[in-house]
Amino acid sequence: MNARRIVAIIILLVLPFYLFSDPITYEYEPYQEEEFPIWVHELRRAESIFFGSFVLTFPIAALCYNVAGSLGMPTFKEEYQNVLMQAAWAAGLSLLITGIDWIMGLVDD
Repeated sequence: MNARRIVAIIILLVLPFYLFSDPITYEYEPYQEEEFPIWVHELRRAESIFFGSFVLTFPIAALCYNVAGSLGMPTFKEEYQNVLMQAAWAAGLSLLITGIDWIMGLVDD
């Protein structure tokens, strides 16, 4: 098929939706504080802390893993397995940081 036929088919498929759809008329309303249960807020905080700290723990874990490998710790032959091990250590450290934050939140309340 040439390009003109493809464009014509796309227009014929999209045009009915454009012509017969209703315009959006509602206003944005911000979320209310009571709209979500407390455990959802805690889960969102834990997610933010986990992935936020993962950015820092991954290079630290990679550095420690490489230093330990140069000091005689056995490592994998394939590089992807070493990276997966470094990511696992980084995820464990991030999970530890998230758990400590959660426990500190429980004690603080």
